[in-house]
Amino acid sequence: MPRSAHAASRGRRRTIALLLGLLLAAATQVPAPAPVWAQGGIQVVQAPAPLYNFGDNITFVVAAQSPALISAATLYLDTGAQTPAVWHSDPFQPARQVTATVAFNLGLNPLPPFATVDYWWQIEDSAGQKLTTPRTNFVYEDNRFAWRTASSGSITVHWYRGDPSFGQDAADIATAALPNITQDVRAPLPEHVNIYIYATDADLQAALGRVGVAYANGHADPRLGVVVVSVAPDLRASYNLQIQIPHEMTHVLIYRAANGNYAGVPYWFNEGLAVMHQAQRDSNFPTLLAAARDSRQFLSLSSLCGPFDPAHVSLAYAESESVVRYIRDRFGAEGINRLLTGYAGGADCAGGVQTSLGLSLDQLDADWQQYLAPAPETVQQRALALAPWLLVAALVLLAPLSFMLAVSRARPPG
Repeated sequence: MPRSAHAASRGRRRTIALLLGLLLAAATQVPAPAPVWAQGGIQVVQAPAPLYNFGDNITFVVAAQSPALISAATLYLDTGAQTPAVWHSDPFQPARQVTATVAFNLGLNPLPPFATVDYWWQIEDSAGQKLTTPRTNFVYEDNRFAWRTASSGSITVHWYRGDPSFGQDAADIATAALPNITQDVRAPLPEHVNIYIYATDADLQAALGRVGVAYANGHADPRLGVVVVSVAPDLRASYNLQIQIPHEMTHVLIYRAANGNYAGVPYWFNEGLAVMHQAQRDSNFPTLLAAARDSRQFLSLSSLCGPFDPAHVSLAYAESESVVRYIRDRFGAEGINRLLTGYAGGADCAGGVQTSLGLSLDQLDADWQQYLAPAPETVQQRALALAPWLLVAALVLLAPLSFMLAVSRARPPG
């Protein structure tokens, strides 16, 4: 068995042993524990919160008793994404008092990071009686770190490195971004948004990689109202927070405006809106756009409807932001809202542009490229541009003439 598998196995055994020890201690110290839940003859006497190692393993335990032999214990998990997952407990000998466990590998069966997970048990005995416990929940937080929190309005920021001013600055930036975003993305404000700030890209990727999210220095799970970013608490912290947080929060609001059709929003529109609402603009984008314009190497807008090609991702983001900004300049915030409403209604990438803006996707692409074309120079602008060179030419031509005149004046009369 590989060393990592041995370590994981030891971790699971320690977790189960700890939970069982807690239950045993409770049972020995309290001769007749009061039931947590009871239904018919079945009573649940202990159901502690699960213990987990983030991204590695998780263990649930329940202790129950009944006049009849308890024969089965089933765990139900609901993350809100689909139908609840069903886990049958590890085998146990039927008895009037049992402790049942469910333990599984989070690497093979991942839970959404920072999700609020609902769970409940169903206990059955040999008399045919069933007890279903009420739903309870826990937050599947990255417990590799000791998170600190700061709040502002509906925003809660979590961070583990940096002083309190770092977290409060992040909360204030998020709160200030909401009114600006809602000018274009007219969606109901979320009741609550949780923002988790990792101090390094490596820490962030170690968390997101466990659930199959490709490398990124920011990620939003808009269904959960969760934003995850990577910003170090250094001298550039405020600048980077002003880029990352408004960007990811825009995705959260687009999700709310998309009315269940978030996956149908084209990437160029989704990412373009997010980049446009960053409080700091990327200084490389004008250079990228100018180079693509001069070499006539723009990525077609139709190619940006779906996921961006990693080989051209920077240009894809630059173009997307520029196109969305052009749409707002030409059609106003109302045009942005019409377009988003079209995609929320199920329109495809090209169809949304046609029905909302009255032109084809290719025409929008052509109009935008024309918008980026350099303005033709006037005669006066050409003259001003040539003036320095004309002066140099005049100096070059006048120098020999001046020399000849000086020589002629210096020659003695003959």
